[in-house]
Amino acid sequence: MALPYIGGKSRISKFIIPYIPKDIKVYCEPFSGMYWTYLKMDKSLYPNLETVVYNDYNQLNTNLFNCIKNPQELYDVVKTYETQNPDIFYSSQKEIFDPEFCVDLSEPDYHTASKYACVLSQVFSGSKPDKSKFIDLKGKYRSKFDTFKDKLVNPKWQSKFSEITNVENMDFEDAINMYDSKDTFHYVDAPYYSCEKYYSNHDFGLETHERLAKCLKKIEGKFAMSYYYFPQLEEWFPKDKYNWASANFAKASGAIAGKEQSMATELLIMNY
Repeated sequence: MALPYIGGKSRISKFIIPYIPKDIKVYCEPFSGMYWTYLKMDKSLYPNLETVVYNDYNQLNTNLFNCIKNPQELYDVVKTYETQNPDIFYSSQKEIFDPEFCVDLSEPDYHTASKYACVLSQVFSGSKPDKSKFIDLKGKYRSKFDTFKDKLVNPKWQSKFSEITNVENMDFEDAINMYDSKDTFHYVDAPYYSCEKYYSNHDFGLETHERLAKCLKKIEGKFAMSYYYFPQLEEWFPKDKYNWASANFAKASGAIAGKEQSMATELLIMNY
């Protein structure tokens, strides 16, 4: 979608998607973020898919996708926000990340979504958008903000956006329980353990990871969960009962401008 976000799966969705069952009727992401895994899926390969659920506890994310479901309407507003303008960037950042700022989720707020997209697309790697500085491209590169605007009026992407059926702002456990069924697939991409400092608007410690594990063990549907390794995983999801897959990728959360990215092993843990 051209919007960077910490933990986003733009690059590694090619590893995840082949594991998604083709016969599902409901696709649910309880930690949707920028929703890259769904957006990279070829929906024609899932002929029974009827319900596509976006959920995120971050109100700014939820509002953004409430607006993205109506891509032309969002474009009509976002096009009025100038690209590579530090004044617009910093005023937007100050406003939407003010502790007192609250998004009214009863209807799409296209101006808040535009300001959020402006900030996310013009900080390094999408990390800590509430505090990060504006990246001046000095005319050398095309801004991701412009790329995002283009996608809103691209028929291929408009179709993907408009096929999102439900947008929620719920605790992950509530979202999983609400949409779970024998025909549901949950792709679970929680904030990675010990990496929570990179996220904004999240409070996700070890006890919350354990609550997630207990929730997933009780569901009727299928799940695939992305993680970096930490010891408790083998206790919660023993390898003789769950399917573990892994692949090595550049570690986006550790990216530093001008330096080569370190590698990390991405895990995908499945109950099927």
